[in-house]
Amino acid sequence: MKSIYFSISAVSASVFLAVGSTSFAQTKTTQAVSSASQQVEAISGATQKREATSGAFVLTKTAEGKKLLTDMAADFLYTGPSKFDGKTIGGGRNMYSIATSYANRPENITAELTSDYNPKTGKFIFYGTTAKDSGKILRASKSGTGVSVAWVKQLRENEIKDHGYNYYDSYGVQFDGPVEVITSKSINTGDPKKDAAALKRLEEIMSKSLTTIKEWNLLWQFDPKLSPKELAKAKEQAIRDFMSYEDVYVVDPKKMIIIGYFYRPLMVNPKNAFVYGDYGIDSSKPGFKLEEAPGYQKALRDTNCAYTVSKKGRAEYPFLDTKHAADSPDNLINRLVAYKNEQVFGQSHPQQGAKPVASALEKIEKMYNGGGKMLTKAEAEKMAKEANGKRQAIYWEDTTKAKNMPDRYMITYTGVDSNGKNYISVQPNWNRYFMLQPNNMCGIATRHSLYWD
Repeated sequence: MKSIYFSISAVSASVFLAVGSTSFAQTKTTQAVSSASQQVEAISGATQKREATSGAFVLTKTAEGKKLLTDMAADFLYTGPSKFDGKTIGGGRNMYSIATSYANRPENITAELTSDYNPKTGKFIFYGTTAKDSGKILRASKSGTGVSVAWVKQLRENEIKDHGYNYYDSYGVQFDGPVEVITSKSINTGDPKKDAAALKRLEEIMSKSLTTIKEWNLLWQFDPKLSPKELAKAKEQAIRDFMSYEDVYVVDPKKMIIIGYFYRPLMVNPKNAFVYGDYGIDSSKPGFKLEEAPGYQKALRDTNCAYTVSKKGRAEYPFLDTKHAADSPDNLINRLVAYKNEQVFGQSHPQQGAKPVASALEKIEKMYNGGGKMLTKAEAEKMAKEANGKRQAIYWEDTTKAKNMPDRYMITYTGVDSNGKNYISVQPNWNRYFMLQPNNMCGIATRHSLYWD
């Protein structure tokens, strides 16, 4: 949407100037641009707002978190190796949706892109090819707005068969950036230096990131007996052959949004009283065992931040173990767990029952427990009765329950439902409970924005 608004502004300006360059027109154009800019801010700011409310810990706030975040995006996009003509080819090629605007009209295409990730700098570059003189890619490069690209996890047949259609555990990335198109004209400028530079760049692209393309894989094979001079000539010919019927384009992301719903938290918010329902935990019942309580299992599954690190949960998330084994410290989930542990307990591998560091507990109480201000059960019931449809979240402590039970700390939601009737919904404070349990991912924000200069 960002590129669309800026395109509208630019086109509006050109129309006004073509009709007549009057001060009135210029004033109107300036106002239109200003208005569009405000709209852009309102829209682009939504993700930042979501970051601030989707978890106590936002990965972009620390250097370690940013590293984890960019590595996470790389893991998301990693497809695993594949074989073609007996040759093993590295993973990373996916189908993307690419949107842009041109002449005040939005355009969207699907296209294959290969990601090239530098873990030291945390920077991505994406490469693609298209039929020679492809109109939409050329227009995108000339639009002045760049492109907006999106990718989401593509479910495999075996995943759906074994675990069901798990849309609610999806994840993905989207990024904005300029697009550059390299054509046969780039290597036939008539200037030997420019041609040589373009050929060198294409050689780097072909030898590193675009070997997953079928045609290039066939072309990019050379006799090891060739001399350096002969090899250079052979590579140049392969590039020229390919560029005679294809164009190459490069997307250099300036902003990337990373969404990991597979570790979503249970949000404490007066607006979401009906999202997860009542888990029916009552630890005062004789013979109560938390792990066996149906409500506990449901809460575990609904949060995912705890479920994905359980034995059963990990079995349902095999697509996150493709790059690194489930027991590897480099595994994405294990790294997220270690990060959460560091933030809350000050160590990567705390024992069960470990005490949180003071600063972490303060942050958790502020976000998940109304700033730490607790009411008694009687006070909460009185407030809920007097709410009369006012939407609010009331935090209270049931001192009859053990401190290590989730229903020791409770939330009472009040408001008006879709039928116009007042409601009162009482639930355990699962966010606070899971956040203070070691060795899960609870509390990490599920949506993050990265920016590159």
